Amino acid sequence: MAEKNIKVSTEDLRNIAETLLYPLISRYVETKKINGVIKDPKSVEIIEALDYDVKNTKLFPISQLGACLRTIIFDEAVLDFTRENPDSIIVNLGCGLDTRFPRVDNSQITWFDLDLPETIKIRKNFFTETSRHKFIAKSVLDPSWADEIPKNKKLLILMEGLSFYLTDEQNKKVISIIRQNFREVEFYMEAFDPFYITMCSYIRGKDPLDKKASGLLQWGIKSGKEMETWEQGIHYIGEEAVVDRGRNRFSLFNRIMFLLIPVMRKMTKIIHLKFE
Repeated sequence: MAEKNIKVSTEDLRNIAETLLYPLISRYVETKKINGVIKDPKSVEIIEALDYDVKNTKLFPISQLGACLRTIIFDEAVLDFTRENPDSIIVNLGCGLDTRFPRVDNSQITWFDLDLPETIKIRKNFFTETSRHKFIAKSVLDPSWADEIPKNKKLLILMEGLSFYLTDEQNKKVISIIRQNFREVEFYMEAFDPFYITMCSYIRGKDPLDKKASGLLQWGIKSGKEMETWEQGIHYIGEEAVVDRGRNRFSLFNRIMFLLIPVMRKMTKIIHLKFE
């Protein structure tokens, strides 16, 4: 159990780092509901320990629910991979205050959570580093992080809630780092549609965190298929629209919009690639 009232100031959570609260609060909200789409007690534990005004935060409902649905998709991707490769390595890029490892741990995998030093500092209040759950306090754009990952096992890399805060050039650099350092990789990445990035620049929620997250969005892609042109050896396996995982959970207005404007349905997707 985390120590109560852990001090986290706005100085500790500048710019991108502060956005780590968005999915955390989203899971907290759903867990507190009787019929929430996800149950994540660890998120509740963290929220209740943080000395940060989170309980009065009112996130944009469609984004809040979407953040939870994407969590479910990523969880299932890990479980599917580790069923086939029980003694494998998972690298979680831009981990924030992600709570996935305890949910998917099969007692054999080795898990690496990677994020900026200020984020890992906060994370250590809630998670203990072990021989199978390790932290890397570096930027995803620092190629040296790859030196800390063993090269002798099957590898799955996750990139949830990060790509849209990077530029096109930066996203390509992340992929290049992976391609240059590992021979064979499965890769899951969350991405926004470019239309959604544009829409968020005009329509932002009223909550300060919602506004900040929207203001930092930079990159979107129509389909992960386009990424095959980035470098040789990138293979597009498929993608899933996040809203399809729980469309009946959205408001009637949102469901109508998904039907009338197809791009709205695909505004957030999970892309599955293989690098060979």
